[in-house]
This record gives sequence, structure tokens and C-alpha cells, in this order.
Amino acid sequence: MFLSLTQTYLKEWKPALTAAVTKLLYGGKRLRIGSSFSADSVPRIIVDEHAELVIGNNVELRRNVEIRVHGRAKVIIGDNVRIDRGVRILAANNAVIEIGTGTRIGLYTVLNGGDSITIGKKVLVSGFVYLQTSMHGFAERGVSVQDQGYDHAPVELKEDVWLGTHVVIMPGCVLERGVVVGSNAVVTKSVSEYNVVAGIPAKSLKERV
Repeated sequence: MFLSLTQTYLKEWKPALTAAVTKLLYGGKRLRIGSSFSADSVPRIIVDEHAELVIGNNVELRRNVEIRVHGRAKVIIGDNVRIDRGVRILAANNAVIEIGTGTRIGLYTVLNGGDSITIGKKVLVSGFVYLQTSMHGFAERGVSVQDQGYDHAPVELKEDVWLGTHVVIMPGCVLERGVVVGSNAVVTKSVSEYNVVAGIPAKSLKERV
């Protein structure tokens, strides 16, 4: 009986309670949370005065999720999205990070939004993936890389994209509908629809039938 009640608490009551605490702690005009929101632990959320975070309906956050929205950036998480434990979402400058309906984000993935990141509907992002929109400048000798600032370019994953584990998507890449990226690949250029790519740098292997 005790074990059954404990399992019910962990699966049903705790996420709902944590979600209520999250709304109480963070709710306001800069943060909107839809219905049926659940969270395994209270996420770390920072939203600057001129930034905005919108979380849709039926969104599920697992443990230790971090969402930071700085400057005049905006993060929009669509309906029926699940974000696994340890995921970090950072939006800065004027970037917009948008996660489409029904998308799944795997554990310890990082969305680094110095520029915009657009993720379409029903996208599968596996664990330990890095979506990178910013790169340090490094061309000038005699000046440390740390002091050369950043170059930015947006990233877009269109509907039904699947990224395997440990994939890196570099700035400026657009992955068209239905693209599949094999584990450990580094994508350095845009990929046409329904292509299966892998390797460093990623190259086309075949097309989905």
C-alpha cells in the first residue's frame, strides 16, 4: 500500500505540485504557462525585464531544466512538448527560440540562442545535442579569442527532423522537413528534405523512402 502511494505521488502528484510551485514563483507578465503543465522539479528560470517566456499547454519538464531569457529575447514552447532532464535553453539579444507542437527534447541538450532557433512540429532531439547559433571570433592575431566577440546565425529544424545523440548543429544551418542526423555528427551546412546524414562534417548517406 505504501509503495503504491509513493509511486502515485512520484508519477502524478509531485509533478503537479511542482508545477504549481513553479507558477507561483515565476508567474507574471514576462512568463505565461498554459494548462496541464507538469515538472519533476522546479526549473531554474531567469527572464529579463524586456524578455518573455511562453509555455504552452500540456508541457512536461523533467528534472533540472534551465531556461534563461536575456535582453529582448523570447522563448516559446508549444503544446504537448516534453523536455527531458538537464536541458538548458538560453536566448539572448533579440533571439527567438520557438519549439513546435509535439516536439521532444532529450536529456542534457543545449539550445544556445545568441541568434534565433526554430524547431518545427514533431521533432525528435536526442540526448546531449548542441544547437549552436554563436561562434567566437578568432581571426585576429594578438587578441585573445575571448575578446573578439561573437558571430551569430540562426538555426532551423523543420517538421519531423530527428537528431541522434551527441549531434552538433552549427550556426546558419537549416534542416528541412524529415531530415535524420546520425549520432555524433557535426552539421556544418543546410540539409535538404528527407536526407539521412552522418559524420564529421555530416554528409548525405541516403534519402528516406
